[in-house]
Parts: sequence; C-alpha cells; structure tokens
Amino acid sequence: MDRIAPRPTLLFTIAGLLWLVGIGMTVAGEPNDHTKGYMGPDKYVRTIPITLGDKKIQAVIADTERARVKGLLEWERIGDETGMLLDFGTDGQNAIHMQGMKFPIDALWIDGSGVIKLIYPEIMPDSGRLYPSMFPCRYCLEIKSGFCRKYGVKMGQSVRLGVPTGRGE
Repeated sequence: MDRIAPRPTLLFTIAGLLWLVGIGMTVAGEPNDHTKGYMGPDKYVRTIPITLGDKKIQAVIADTERARVKGLLEWERIGDETGMLLDFGTDGQNAIHMQGMKFPIDALWIDGSGVIKLIYPEIMPDSGRLYPSMFPCRYCLEIKSGFCRKYGVKMGQSVRLGVPTGRGE
C-alpha cells in the first residue's frame, strides 16, 4: 500500500513563506534591523537628496510595495535633515496611514514634475485615518512634523530631487 504524505495546512504554508521572505531580505543584504532607533541614511538603503525651498534633506527611497507599506514604522524618531520618499512610479491617486507610527509627521504629496500638490501638516501617530493624495501624485514625502511650518514649505512650490545613492555604493 502506498502512503501519501500529509499536506501542510494553509496556515503552515503562509507562515513558512513569511519566514522565507524575512530570511531572503537578510540574505539579500538588507538587514531587517537597519531602521532601529534613529534612521538616517546608511549603506543598506537608497537615499536621495531633496531640496525644499532653501532646505536640503536626505530621504530614504521607498519604491517597492513592501517598502512603501513598511514606511517609517520601525523608525523611533525623525530629524530635520531626513525623511522618506514614497515613490509610486507614476502619477496616481494613492494614500498613506499612520497606523503603528511612533511620531507625528508632515506628509507632502508631490506630482511627477516635482510640484507639491497637497500637504498634510503635523499628522499624529495612530490617527486611524487615511491621508489620500486627492490629486494624481507620484511621490509622498514624509518629514518631521512641523517642518513645513518651520521652513515655509507650501503647496504649489517645486521640489528638487537629486541623484539617488546607496545600497552599498
């Protein structure tokens, strides 16, 4: 009589896949802990210089679905010189949330030509709301809460994106 090996349950399969994805990220050279504590630019992430008026910051680029969903969730705080640029690839209507965040932020929705279309100032953590772009936008720049007020950043201004660097370069 032939024996048929038992098939793993769906839950076991999903748990195994999630575990492998976590291992794969570490093997690929992107440690899961690179954003613990204060997160500034490092060799494991791609960053981009961004100029907002007279102020220049260095932003981590989140240009994959996984990176955009993760966003700033593992960051403990954010400074005036850093941020995260969510790059959706093309202009479209998208949204962000603050579920699980540890600190407030300003969120700037920016179109593909670099114009700030909408600013959500001083969004509080775990607000339970979505913050949609309202207009077709390619980017959402997440920066320290109060940054726009402090540096006079307004809707309609242009943002200059520099040349991306990182991932071990």
